[in-house]
Amino acid sequence: MEISYHQEIIAPIEVVFNFLTDDEKMKLWMEGLQLIEYPEEKNVDDPVGTRFIYHIKEGGHTQQYSGSVTEYTPPTLWGIELSNPAYQFNISYELTKQARKTQLDYHCEMVFGSLFHRIMGFLFRGLTKRILKSQMTKLKQLSEQESVRRSPQ
Repeated sequence: MEISYHQEIIAPIEVVFNFLTDDEKMKLWMEGLQLIEYPEEKNVDDPVGTRFIYHIKEGGHTQQYSGSVTEYTPPTLWGIELSNPAYQFNISYELTKQARKTQLDYHCEMVFGSLFHRIMGFLFRGLTKRILKSQMTKLKQLSEQESVRRSPQ
């Protein structure tokens, strides 16, 4: 199953990219994200291949998602792979600079661990899209607020 989302953010591309890649800023817009662990050292200069574990609160329980950075081209591309026994997510955030705005193109490919999980994924597709829209709206708001704070008065 694939999900795409596009939106324009009135903020510099560097501000948006920072919200996508900074661990503490991610917690501000990514619903339920509580903790990011790195089993090995995090390479901030070239994070491709860096492994991590997201701890995400979902429905009263904290789920763990193993992941790795698959693409990193600042400030235009951030790609990650997340997985747990039920699902694998291949996610990319592509940013395009447009004068004083940024175009965000989000793409997620979901691979299911079993037929049961595929059926559940289809049944909950609407909920998944609503969560994505909520997160992207929050990302937009935070990026635009940060951009206003940085603007010379």
